[in-house]
Amino acid sequence: MRRFKGYMTLEATLIMPMVICVFVLLIYFSYYMYGRCILSQDCYILAFRASRATLEYKDDPAGFVEYKAADQAGKKYFGTSKPSFTGSLSGKDFYVKGNIDVKHGAMGTYFLKPQDGWDVEATLKARKREYTKHIRLFTRLRDLGKSVLESD
Repeated sequence: MRRFKGYMTLEATLIMPMVICVFVLLIYFSYYMYGRCILSQDCYILAFRASRATLEYKDDPAGFVEYKAADQAGKKYFGTSKPSFTGSLSGKDFYVKGNIDVKHGAMGTYFLKPQDGWDVEATLKARKREYTKHIRLFTRLRDLGKSVLESD
C-alpha cells in the first residue's frame, strides 16, 4: 500500500476553512436572532406598561413609549443602531412598533451575508384591562360556583 505525503495538509487546507466559516455563520445568524428577540421583548414590555399606565399617560401610549423607550432599551443593543419605538392605541389594544438597523462589515461579502445589513422590525400589542376587576370577577364566579355545587 502506497501512502501519499501531504494528504493531511491538503485536507486541512480545504476542510478546516469550510468548518470555520460554518461556525462563524452560525454565530453571525444567532446574533441576528438575539437582536430580533430582544427587540420583540422590549416592544411587548413597553406595550404592557403603556396598557397599565393610568395616571399621566392614560390614553396617550405614544407619549408613554417615547418617554420610557430609552430606559427600556438600555445598552442591550450592541452593534446596531439605537432602537426606535412608536406607540399607538386602537380601541383597547396598545401597539408598540420597534425598529433597529444592523449594518456592519463582518465577513465582507462572503457566503450568505446580506449586502445591506438587516432592518429588524417588531410590532407587539397588549390589551388594556382592569386586572383587579378581572381577577375579582373570576374569584366571585368561582365562589358562586362552589356555593351552588355545595348546596346540592
